[in-house]
Amino acid sequence: MSSPARVVRHLAVAQAFAVAGSSVDLTLTGIVGTQVAPRPELATLPFSLLFVAAGLTTFFASRAIGRFGHRATFVVSGLVATAGGTVSALAIAHGSFGLFCVGTALVGASNATVGYYRYLAADTNPDARARAVSTVLAGGLVAALVGPFAATGVRDLTPTPYVASYLLVAALGLGSAVWNSRLRLPPPAPRPEAGSPDAAAPRPYGVLWRQPVLLLGTTAAVVAALTMLALMTAGPILGLAAGRTPGQAALAIQLHLVGMFAPGFLVPRVIGRLGERRVAALGCAVILLAGLAAAGGASLPLYLTAMFAVGVGWNLAYSGGSAMIASSYRPAERGRVQPVAEVLGIAAQVGGSFAAAGFTTESSWRALGWATAVAAVLVGTLLLAARTRVEAPAAVEGRAG
Repeated sequence: MSSPARVVRHLAVAQAFAVAGSSVDLTLTGIVGTQVAPRPELATLPFSLLFVAAGLTTFFASRAIGRFGHRATFVVSGLVATAGGTVSALAIAHGSFGLFCVGTALVGASNATVGYYRYLAADTNPDARARAVSTVLAGGLVAALVGPFAATGVRDLTPTPYVASYLLVAALGLGSAVWNSRLRLPPPAPRPEAGSPDAAAPRPYGVLWRQPVLLLGTTAAVVAALTMLALMTAGPILGLAAGRTPGQAALAIQLHLVGMFAPGFLVPRVIGRLGERRVAALGCAVILLAGLAAAGGASLPLYLTAMFAVGVGWNLAYSGGSAMIASSYRPAERGRVQPVAEVLGIAAQVGGSFAAAGFTTESSWRALGWATAVAAVLVGTLLLAARTRVEAPAAVEGRAG
C-alpha cells in the first residue's frame, strides 16, 4: 500500500513517460505523414488518429480499470505504446502509410488511459483534488522539453530517418509499463454505513449529468482542449507560411509545451487561494489572451504569445475543470462520469486538430484567434457567474492493482 502523496508522485513520473512519448508523436507525425502519405490531403490523418483512437478506446480503458485495476491497465497501456512505436518505426523503414496509421493509432489508444492518471490522483486526495491534478500534470514539464529534442536528436541514427525516433516512443512505453508495475494504492475507504449517501445505488446518468459542477467542469476542460489543439496544430504550419524560420516554429512549440506543464508547480498555491472554479475561470482568461494575440496577426511576438498563453490557459482550465469533475461523483459512480468526460475532451481534441487545417493562413489564423477569444469569454463568464459549491467526494475505492 502507499500514501496518497506517494501515489501522486508516482503518477507524476508516469505522466512524464506518457508526455515524453506523446511529444515525439506530436513533433514528428505531421512531418513523417507528409513523407509517406500517398496524397497530400492524407498527410494529417496519422496525427488525427492519435486522438481518434484515444477517444474510441476511452470506455474500454474505464472498464479495464474497473475490472482489472489501475495498475494492470496502466501497465498494458505502456505495452500498447511500445507496440505502437515499434509498428511506426517499421512503417517508416518500409515507407508504408497504412502501417504508419496503425502505429499512431496504437499510440493514441495507449494515451486513452493517461487521462485517468489525474482522476486517480484526485480520487486518492479528496481534500486536495486540484493540487493533486496539477502536480501530476507538472510531471510532464521536463518530458515536454526533452521529448522533441530527443526525437530530432536520434532522427539520423538509422539509415532511414525517423525510425530511431519512433523506437524511442517504444522504449518510453516500455519504461512506463515497468514503472506502473510498481503502482500501489492506499487501502479502500471503509464501506459506507447503510443509509448514508455513499451507500446508495449509483445515480442514473441523467441525474449525474444535470449537476452544474459537472457540466461546468466538463465544459471548461473541453474548451481548454479544443482551443489548445486548434492553435497547437495550426501554429507551426501558420508560422512557416508567415515567414517564420523552422527554428522559430520549434521555439513556438517549445514555449507552448512549457506553458502547458510549467504552471503545475504554482497552480496548487493558486487553487488554495481561489478555489477550483475560479482557477478554471482564470484559465479561460489566459486563453482569451491567447485568442486576442492570434487575432492581432502573425508577427513573431504575437505568434509566440498566442502559443505560450494557450498552453498556460489549458493547464489552468484543465486542472480546475478536472477537479470539478472529480467532485461530482461518488466512488461507485466513477465509471458513469470519468469515461464520458474523457470522450468529450478527446472529441474536442479531434475537432481541434481537424479544424486546424482550415486556419493556416494569416487571415484564417486571425479568425481562429477571434473564435478562441469568444469561446473563452463565454465559458469564463459561466464559471464566474456560477454559485456551485464544490464538495469533497469520499475517498477512492477500488483495487490496489
